[in-house]
Amino acid sequence: MTPKCCFLGFLLSVLLPGVVETQPANESLKPQRVHFQSRNFHNILRWQPGQACLGNNSIYFVQYKMYGERQWKNKETCWGIREFFCDLTNETSDIWEPYYGRVKTALAGIHSGWTMTQRFIPWWERVLRSTSEDA
Repeated sequence: MTPKCCFLGFLLSVLLPGVVETQPANESLKPQRVHFQSRNFHNILRWQPGQACLGNNSIYFVQYKMYGERQWKNKETCWGIREFFCDLTNETSDIWEPYYGRVKTALAGIHSGWTMTQRFIPWWERVLRSTSEDA
């Protein structure tokens, strides 16, 4: 695209919001920045709400699997939650194996697609801290 076309596209998107490049509702609900955070092998899946998720009316659904498995498994205690995190420590206990997590959103009867993490290997991703650092 030439610079003139880019500027024109930008101008139209500012002047005509919602007309140019509208996004389906389920896409704007998709959780953002889904990732694992590992501290002392305590593995938490974290995410941020989608662009259309204002307030805390959305509910989230979490699944996980080990690399190579075909089927995703529901994390029952993180099924229909309002938090932006889910503890997957027990499900990711083999520290040498790679895992994936994914999250989807539901709001007012509309479900987003899944947003998946990058491959997570607890041994490589861990951060070790002593308990005295927490004080």
